[in-house]
Amino acid sequence: MSRIFEPTRLKDLVDRYHPGEKLEPAVVQLLLEIAEEFIDDVARRSCELAKHRKSKKLEVQDVQLHLEKTWNMKIPGFCGSSVRRRHHLLDSTRKRLNVLRGSKDSRRKRGRPRQEEKTSSSVQDTSSKQQRKS
Repeated sequence: MSRIFEPTRLKDLVDRYHPGEKLEPAVVQLLLEIAEEFIDDVARRSCELAKHRKSKKLEVQDVQLHLEKTWNMKIPGFCGSSVRRRHHLLDSTRKRLNVLRGSKDSRRKRGRPRQEEKTSSSVQDTSSKQQRKS
């Protein structure tokens, strides 16, 4: 099995940020396994998202969406586009909901009043009856 990262590459990375630091062989193995599992998972889930979009091509937006939603990670230079698309969908959903709410309100006005409307109108009826008696 070929490795995505070689142990020497991992050691170079550690030397870049912590010169002179040595990793135990067991730590190197563990970090390499975690990195490979992470990349396998991201690739698999991103492909599932592309398939869900009915696309035969894996695109940056698929990887980006998986990383943002599952791992809360942003890709530098690409962050924000899926979030904007989601807000756009939410805006259109909000508009549809407002239209539905508006039609429900108009039906209520024609039909039975809401409970709040009953109580406020009964209070007004009582006060008007008392005014007529006087």
